[in-house]
Amino acid sequence: MSALSPVKAVPHVMTIAGSDSGGGAGIQADLKTIAAWGCYGSSVITGVTAQNTQGVQGVHEIPTDFVMKQLESVWSDAMPKAIKLGMLTSKPTIEMLSGYLSGQMPQRRGGPFLVLDPVMISTSGHHLVPPEAVTAIRDELLPHVDWVTPNIPEALALARKTTEIASLEDMLFLAAELSESFEVQTTLLKGGHFSAKREEVLELQARKSITLPLSQGEGPSRTLKIAVEWEEWDDEGEGAEVLATYCASIDAPRSPDLVVDMLVRRKGQTIQLFVGRKIDTSSTHGTGCTLSSALACALTQTPALVGSDSMERDTAVARKAISYVRSAISGAYSLGKGHGPLNHAVLTAPRPLPSPTSANPHPFLTHLIQSDLALWKSYVKHPFVVQLGQGTLPRESFEHYIKQDYHYLRHYARAHALGAYKSSTFEDIEAFTDIAKHIARESTMHVGFCESFGISLPEIAATPEAAACAAYARYILDVGAQGDILDLYMAVASCLIGYGEVGLWLRKEVDAGRAKLEGNPYKRWIEDYSGPDFIGAVNRGIERRVAADPPSPERLGRLTAIWQECVRLERDFWDMGLKRLW
Repeated sequence: MSALSPVKAVPHVMTIAGSDSGGGAGIQADLKTIAAWGCYGSSVITGVTAQNTQGVQGVHEIPTDFVMKQLESVWSDAMPKAIKLGMLTSKPTIEMLSGYLSGQMPQRRGGPFLVLDPVMISTSGHHLVPPEAVTAIRDELLPHVDWVTPNIPEALALARKTTEIASLEDMLFLAAELSESFEVQTTLLKGGHFSAKREEVLELQARKSITLPLSQGEGPSRTLKIAVEWEEWDDEGEGAEVLATYCASIDAPRSPDLVVDMLVRRKGQTIQLFVGRKIDTSSTHGTGCTLSSALACALTQTPALVGSDSMERDTAVARKAISYVRSAISGAYSLGKGHGPLNHAVLTAPRPLPSPTSANPHPFLTHLIQSDLALWKSYVKHPFVVQLGQGTLPRESFEHYIKQDYHYLRHYARAHALGAYKSSTFEDIEAFTDIAKHIARESTMHVGFCESFGISLPEIAATPEAAACAAYARYILDVGAQGDILDLYMAVASCLIGYGEVGLWLRKEVDAGRAKLEGNPYKRWIEDYSGPDFIGAVNRGIERRVAADPPSPERLGRLTAIWQECVRLERDFWDMGLKRLW
């Protein structure tokens, strides 16, 4: 029997913050987050709160000398690789920390990363630190930290502003001013207190850059490039009408409001916007603590990229931390009567896909579409589809397409019959059989549709398969023969989901006046493919299977590759029709 291998060293991340008796924020949230990220957590407690999900009932300040004793005790034994600073309850404690940290790292080289979450006001509106402590944070502590992560009220307090943030542009100027006014390398302004609209983001994105004066109005102006990273889809909005429709079908409405976090480096040239959909939940207690701790952990695990600049690394760090927090909010459980805690354990069991939640009930399909969004859009918004919706598609192209589509339907039915053969449960056998029978019935309707264009069944049967049709059909059947049932689901899914998307998108284009039904020779085709058939496939055939048996990273990679290849073959099928290729 071989000896057990020693456990590898993990990054040591320290939290210097207050204690939350309710467990959702403070060092409790920090240590849960640090553990979830696979780091070792230590703590220095600055204050003890009597607190629950409904608010803060009291704060007991830990004497400065005892805060110092905790810090020296841990540091002398095992220097941390990163430190998260949270609630700092008094000016003497802040001054002590500033002096100690500056003494330990006089050159700011080789020391731990310092991430400051300037906790000042609780979610319930309770002021956690006195005004003189805010001044000390601004004047004494900020020059020594690497990252600062204020929310909007905290940023206004640090900037000594009393104005309201009424727009994304106001928020952008505030982030830029903070990065310029203090000697902090990286500022991440959290946008949870401001509900943004997509139009506002698009307006900023279209400007590409923004010019602002230097602090105090002296010196030349500063221009920042505006970079936007969308959590879902891209700047054109919804990339998948099928997902929005699916959410509505299971009563999981999606908020139209967006949350925008802004990342900017001191003397940097870019301000990075992270745009995500606002999650409709009251379980947000400890969000700031969780984010700053996740950033500290991510900094220890994200090496500088060769040949890249610091902004690229900071963007990667922020992306990881923000994604973790959003997953923790989405997967939060109900606890207490007020603002409940996050689910910090979302990373405890590593999995390449998050579990379905009310905020994202379709994580697998989201991943598939997002894995190559440009490829997906080249399929569902192909020029063939656009011209079809406008009624301008050449008749010869459409006739060539529907002849080939008849051949494809035959192979598509064979693939589902193969699925029934490979299934191990009556439920799956019935599902695949029903779809195969539905395709057989559809083929009869397809012949009738062809006849309306003057194409007879003998003519269809005599038409040879084009290369694009043969390649696609053979690939699906080959995947089905070699792989398991989920591989086969992947091979047939892009057709069902994609055609559902095309139908819904064309309906949306009709409503917007960019496509038409009346007077369109292809009206019947559009109406046939805007039905809800895909909804059952999303739930029964895809999401349920993956949730019940989460794939490994390697397995997910194979499923994604099958999906992308089928999307590519679907796009080539449109090309074949449009260009009348053989």
